[in-house]
Amino acid sequence: MDESLERCLQLYEDADFYDQEFADRTFEIPFFLAAAQRFGSPVLELGCGSGRITIPLARAGVDIDGIDLSESMLDRARARAKTCECEQIRFFQGDFSQLETTRTYRLIFCATNALQHLLHNQQIDDCFQAVRRCLAPAGLFLIDVFNPDPARLARTWNQRYLFKEMQTRTDGTLSVFARSEYDPKSRVLRFQLDYRRQADDRQLKVKDVEMRCLFPTDLAEFCRRNGFTVVDKWGSYDSEPFTENSAKQILVCQAAGNP
Repeated sequence: MDESLERCLQLYEDADFYDQEFADRTFEIPFFLAAAQRFGSPVLELGCGSGRITIPLARAGVDIDGIDLSESMLDRARARAKTCECEQIRFFQGDFSQLETTRTYRLIFCATNALQHLLHNQQIDDCFQAVRRCLAPAGLFLIDVFNPDPARLARTWNQRYLFKEMQTRTDGTLSVFARSEYDPKSRVLRFQLDYRRQADDRQLKVKDVEMRCLFPTDLAEFCRRNGFTVVDKWGSYDSEPFTENSAKQILVCQAAGNP
């Protein structure tokens, strides 16, 4: 396994903590449900994690599978699916830049910046090619990444700031502080998250994260050279038109020769 993916995998070893951190995050689920209902089943989610998006879509009647690199996250997803009576979901472990499936899909989507865990051009190209092989005729690839903000990329490592707060079952409210630095040569944004209990400022966890910044021109080039055409592009989960100031880049892509 590539060293960068090994480092990424360490971020998701604690599936219970992940679910606590994102317990209240549901705002993008209606967007992906609407996309699945519009474009049709079966659907595959790349980087499905603990099933935060996959399971609500299945409960709404979408025929959906999920793939993730982390077995601990998948164990959590399977347990949650069983509790929700969604055991029909097929969860499988794997690197989605080396995706192989026995099904073809009408829609394959990669949500909430998961594609940006692939740091190298070859990994991203491999992912696009793997998706092509797994798409049904007229199938679509839906990509959801952040739009790099020059002001945020200009931050230096010594600029520590409050990133967010979160609730936990056993430690109350945590303050999550962040620091970051951007390498323009590799286009990798490195940041560190410091989770501290508000009651006594005790540090509970530190996460070191690396994400590939994909500028609009980068995404256009990855699509072009891997035989995809962008048929829609939005700047938010409300399907607002994309502008250079949009927080998100959400692309609907179709493989050439796959009308």
